[in-house]
Amino acid sequence: MSSFPEISAELATYFSLATETLGAAMVASAAQRIADGSIDAGQGYFRRLFRRGSGEDAPIALPEGRSEERADHLLGVLSPEDRHRLAAALEAWLGEQRDSTPDEARLAELMSAAPAPARAYHVTAHGPNSAAIGSVGDGATFRFGGGGDRHEDGS
Repeated sequence: MSSFPEISAELATYFSLATETLGAAMVASAAQRIADGSIDAGQGYFRRLFRRGSGEDAPIALPEGRSEERADHLLGVLSPEDRHRLAAALEAWLGEQRDSTPDEARLAELMSAAPAPARAYHVTAHGPNSAAIGSVGDGATFRFGGGGDRHEDGS
């Protein structure tokens, strides 16, 4: 599976083309719908967007090797956290693009740099020497208490 930066770099092409052809308002609406989860990820969002009211002929000319199906697939493989990152990057990009030609490279940059949302952990532990760990950072050290002749290093 591809990483978020790889997926977002490819999706940037589709969102940039949509902004140029259909307008920023359409992409702003998409960003909001991506964030709130109401876009049917992988179920034809880009096919519907790019073929709006035009039957079989897409009003947006996609570059060679690109397709609405591919964009739908990429959107569908994103986790909920990555979809929030994508939506935040789209909103930031649209804010920067006012009165200028959409810059696909800048959108890809914003998407790949979008921070992951903070995660909330709800953990519990029961019993002696039990541990409840929600997240572990680099260089973490764990010390478990409990009777006996245990030394500071855990031995």
